[in-house]
Amino acid sequence: MANSSERVFILGGTGNVGSKTTRDLIAKGIPVTLYARQPEKAKALFENNSLVNTIQGDYKDLAPLKEGLKGHTRLFLLIADMYNMIHLKKTIAAWAYEAGVKQIVDISSFTVSCPLRTTFIGVNHYESEQAIYHLPNRGAYVALRPGRFMSNILMFDGFQFSKDTIFDTIDADKPQGWVSPNDIGAVAAVVLSEDIEKHGDSVYELNSDVATPAQRAAYLSRILGREIKYKKIDSLEKYDMLMSTRHLSHPFAYCLSANLASYDMQNPTITDGIHILLRRKPETLEKYLEDNKHLFK
Repeated sequence: MANSSERVFILGGTGNVGSKTTRDLIAKGIPVTLYARQPEKAKALFENNSLVNTIQGDYKDLAPLKEGLKGHTRLFLLIADMYNMIHLKKTIAAWAYEAGVKQIVDISSFTVSCPLRTTFIGVNHYESEQAIYHLPNRGAYVALRPGRFMSNILMFDGFQFSKDTIFDTIDADKPQGWVSPNDIGAVAAVVLSEDIEKHGDSVYELNSDVATPAQRAAYLSRILGREIKYKKIDSLEKYDMLMSTRHLSHPFAYCLSANLASYDMQNPTITDGIHILLRRKPETLEKYLEDNKHLFK
């Protein structure tokens, strides 16, 4: 593939996942365009690399985005707005295909695999996937379904409330699946840089590591140089804790706090497909925490 013939439009390119995708693409000599509220800050994030172009805009006025899609061959689609996700993804994907984009890589969620209409997060990602998949005359559509983000430990494990205790609703020895944002971003970059026909309309579930809450506490204790304990709390306590941050709505906090009778939300399985796609082992939770220990100080 000639790198100069590819141009990738990136939505969500300055976060944990998108920035990794962007860095991997420009390392391969592939030019990218970032849609960002603050273009200068976005360019500075990538050392003003000449392969990084920016378009200023947000999701309130999509006109700059629609125009900016023209001339691009691929689209990286990451939208965090759960309430407007379905409309935004469907609209942007339709515009992208109409503009000549041949492949979309969509950051979805493992909750799509839950039984239908069992989780708020799953419903929105499922309907978003379906909206794109059933667009007429579309190009290739690859959905990445990551599990529990390692980066969410900062927000959801209780460090806002205690410097020496992490919290969750499961037993200390219950295995949980975790995915590294670096692995998600790297997989996206691989798909966006390889032959479109190779990946077609693939779906890739992504879990990088499995660890228990006790192991999580042990990793943090070693990395931070102080004892970190694990405390099991009930679902109401976790719900109230999440709601008190004022970052989450009721459906979101409920989804993160309550168990399902029909599906194991802990997903204690490493998806070995990451090894196939990246030709390296997935990043471990311990390494991710080690590399980001400065965020816990």
